[in-house]
Amino acid sequence: MKKLTLLGGVFIYLLLGVNTTFAQDADTINAKINKRTLLKKFEADYVLSVSERIALKQSRIAFQYRTKEILDSLDISDKKRKRLIEELKRNPFSEKIQNVIASKTKSEDNFED
Repeated sequence: MKKLTLLGGVFIYLLLGVNTTFAQDADTINAKINKRTLLKKFEADYVLSVSERIALKQSRIAFQYRTKEILDSLDISDKKRKRLIEELKRNPFSEKIQNVIASKTKSEDNFED
């Protein structure tokens, strides 16, 4: 009796699982994709063009590379450098990073005088 109940439960579970799988596939086929945003439809001046967005992204990436090179050249501990590089990955325009760079470069400028 236990085996029959167990087999019946497994059979019902498999039937429901297959039905759910087919339902998931049917939703993705009927999905509609909007080619333009609602903002672009009404206020096209507020939305940047594709080339402008790509240029901004490339400038942000270049800024991150420059900041990483500056962090690598500073005379700070390795642990602090790793922590600042992780912060750079999370938030490229972090004030912590800018404060460290400003304080270290200011102290180096004072030594040169």
